[in-house]
Amino acid sequence: MTWGIPDLREHLGQLLTPNLIGTYRSFEVTEIVGLHGKGPATNFLSLLVAEPGPPSKVPLNTFINGKPIPLPPTNWRFGVSRFRVTPDHISEALRNLENTGEWKLTPVPLKVGKLTAVPPQFVPADTHIAHPWNGVLKNNFFDGSHVLELFDGEKSDHQFLLEKPELLGKLAELLRQYVPMGIDGLSDRIGNVLIQLPVNVAATRFGQHQDGNFAFEPIWRPDIPPRPLRVSWEIYEDATIESFASANVEAGQANLPIHSKRTGARYVVWDDANGVIVGASAQSAFFGGPFTVTSHTINPKTRNFLKPPTKGGAPEPFSLLLRDDPPAPATGRSSNPREPWRSQRIFRDSLHSLHARKEFVQYKGKTGAGRNEALADVQWLMLQHGRNGVWLWDPYLTANDVLSTLFLCPWPSADLRALSDGKVPKACKHCGKRPDELPSNGPHKCTSKIEDASCLSWEVEQRNVLEGSKGDCEGLTLEFRVRDGGRGWPFHDRFLIFPAATAGAMAWSLGTSVNSLGQEHHILQKVLDGELIREAFLDLWNLLEDPKCLVWKTP
Repeated sequence: MTWGIPDLREHLGQLLTPNLIGTYRSFEVTEIVGLHGKGPATNFLSLLVAEPGPPSKVPLNTFINGKPIPLPPTNWRFGVSRFRVTPDHISEALRNLENTGEWKLTPVPLKVGKLTAVPPQFVPADTHIAHPWNGVLKNNFFDGSHVLELFDGEKSDHQFLLEKPELLGKLAELLRQYVPMGIDGLSDRIGNVLIQLPVNVAATRFGQHQDGNFAFEPIWRPDIPPRPLRVSWEIYEDATIESFASANVEAGQANLPIHSKRTGARYVVWDDANGVIVGASAQSAFFGGPFTVTSHTINPKTRNFLKPPTKGGAPEPFSLLLRDDPPAPATGRSSNPREPWRSQRIFRDSLHSLHARKEFVQYKGKTGAGRNEALADVQWLMLQHGRNGVWLWDPYLTANDVLSTLFLCPWPSADLRALSDGKVPKACKHCGKRPDELPSNGPHKCTSKIEDASCLSWEVEQRNVLEGSKGDCEGLTLEFRVRDGGRGWPFHDRFLIFPAATAGAMAWSLGTSVNSLGQEHHILQKVLDGELIREAFLDLWNLLEDPKCLVWKTP
């Protein structure tokens, strides 16, 4: 059946039924508007969010950012409007769109493309996997939101952004100071009208029951009478449904059997009587204890060692506070109007969101603060994903690099591995000092012609550094290997690997060696398939089990 604007209006009316998924008295409207010359104001994205608060007066040609924001080098200027209207106002605007093709929420209509209604969608809250939808929707943190959408399948007024992604990213950053919407992460929705209806009649508690079952319990709002629901639960992994169960629940706790402890678990809560979703989760890591409170020790442990300074000088005593959280288990044009825009989405996510999660960070190496920032980002990643292990793969990796990174992993007994090719950065021809031995800020000004007289092997040199700086090794499980004697194969790429993260193996490309993190231009970027990088690391690691390849390991 073709879905049209009449169907969208009817479905919207159903969702607005009091106490079905919420009780809404208004819609908060946020319009991102483009101005070009003396032409009409053009819609670049409109978000209408159902809320319980009262409506307000519709403003006349006012932007929350004051004067329109220019987007050089284009002639476009942008403004953000925000106001509240009644549900009836939305319904009337949809009826007018159906009859005239005009989108008009204020006295002055917005210029839009040919808007096509698409079937309703449900967007869950983020789990360990962030979805770009949630960079645009408002506060979709809990049980998810119904989304109705009017899709611009032509985007004729928006091509200049789609053809030059750097302009889209620049516009997103300009707008972010006024409205927290990651439009660069949802480029296929540029020009569209989105209607969001959050579910707030009940909250869900879920997780693993003490007998191993999946436990689910709806917590109804005090003013909402409980009604029969059905929860279905599945583990979807590797294009396979590995476990599935369904149960009826109204109040209290429902328990569903679990047959597989893998990532990919998700649930849907369905109201059979009304034919509507009242909650859902995205694919999650395996659910841990659902109704327990994490406890922490009164006297937390610390790891004490000598940390190499980011600038020249002697190693400095450092005390790292270790985490005591309980361990986590390891584990062509289409008839669809969303295409080809969805499959050609420019960015997988908002650049701002990717930067916050360290999935794409560009370091330009212009200031001395760059190295501190890069090392802090590595430490943040280890905190987020390194509970069960962190592996560092770098042909130029040295003892000081290990002390600056893996020693700072705060998770006790995490499986820490370092793999080097024993390559040495090119030394200064005058003083014999290598880049990793020099201050990280500013150019090297050599004043001597003393040659490096050390006759120690690379392995012994690194071992001595670690022995002299290792400290108490509290909670440290680390092994450092080097490719020695032609074993294995040479390698060039640099990776930070989390072999047993909650969501499965994850990996980041460093873009440069650890000894030059943040000091020159490079990009820290999450790798699409961390499992492949993990296996490649293991292939080489296992070939280097010879004692001659061991640089150092904790006792």
